[in-house]
Amino acid sequence: MTKNLSLYLILGISLVVLISHSANVTAQEPSIPSWIKNNAKYWSQGQIEDSDFTKGIEYLINQGIMKIPQTKPNANQSNGIPSWIKNNAKYWSEGQIDDSEFVKGIEYLVSNGVIAVNTVQCDPILWEHVYHPQRLNIIEVCTQVSGTIENIREELDGDYHIRLALDPEYQDMVNQANVDQQHGDLVLELICQNPVEQQDAIQSCQDFRYIINVPPVGTHVLVTGSYVLDLEHGSWAEIHPVTAIQEILPNGTVSANTATVQKTTNKPQAPSGTLRIDLAEHDYITRGTVQEMTVEVSDGTNPVSGAAVSVHVTYASGDTTKDFSGVTDSNGAFELSWTIGGNSKPGIFQVDIDATKDGYIPAHQTFSFEVVSAS
Repeated sequence: MTKNLSLYLILGISLVVLISHSANVTAQEPSIPSWIKNNAKYWSQGQIEDSDFTKGIEYLINQGIMKIPQTKPNANQSNGIPSWIKNNAKYWSEGQIDDSEFVKGIEYLVSNGVIAVNTVQCDPILWEHVYHPQRLNIIEVCTQVSGTIENIREELDGDYHIRLALDPEYQDMVNQANVDQQHGDLVLELICQNPVEQQDAIQSCQDFRYIINVPPVGTHVLVTGSYVLDLEHGSWAEIHPVTAIQEILPNGTVSANTATVQKTTNKPQAPSGTLRIDLAEHDYITRGTVQEMTVEVSDGTNPVSGAAVSVHVTYASGDTTKDFSGVTDSNGAFELSWTIGGNSKPGIFQVDIDATKDGYIPAHQTFSFEVVSAS
């Protein structure tokens, strides 16, 4: 039985590995990221499980380094991985066999169901929520790249804009526009992550959020999504929309994809009350002195802090005005003062006050006070 298995494996290793290149006469050696080799080393030493190792193999397949034909599941497929494969992994990690030989053996095992892998998948629903999709020129509908997160920024259209410093094997995925405008990094656009403040982008994320737990700056990650050129930004390269961001751990394994879809109802917040304005001031004041006012904003019962207040004062002459603006403090108060000129026309001064705050019905109130001549 062992002899027959070895014969099959030898025959399998002779299968042609279709590396990701066009069918040219000149053969091209596969380029396998260093973290996959580290993964193979740890696996051969028993430091990681078979399932962790197969995640690395998934990566090779998804990147086109190994082309695996579609096959039906084999009812007699093995439930384990033969020990000779671990030996091969050890020899490969030590440089005793080259990439091509290692890839051939793994390709045979995957094709024959000894290792089961899942090909890369992008969530098609995301394209229904991309803001202005016509500006994006799709190069690959679904792909994966790896690199290190350099910068994370929230945008008004609800997206995260992330700069990814690509691993060396992906450097050809950025162009001059990325160099000139994005520090040479690939742009990642995570759509419908945050509340949308940009008016013309609200519809794109209406009743929809796609939550990806974004790792911090400096994290080495594997990113899945559509590879596009943004025509509105000099055709710089992006992964847009991003389906998943998974951390590449120090031992080479890849964390699970935790992205989730949330159906939301983006209705305007219902008012929790009506603002009320009161004013404390000098009702009767001599010109040439200081008028001091305290605007008090409440909901009729409790003071309201953080309310935006604007005050417009019209002098008795009708020709002179004063304007003040600010925000109420923790006591619901906004204080102001100014000196009324000694030559100001005596009479009734009018004070118009507006107060607004999200979640409340705005308020407007008019007050007045009298200015008299000095005796």
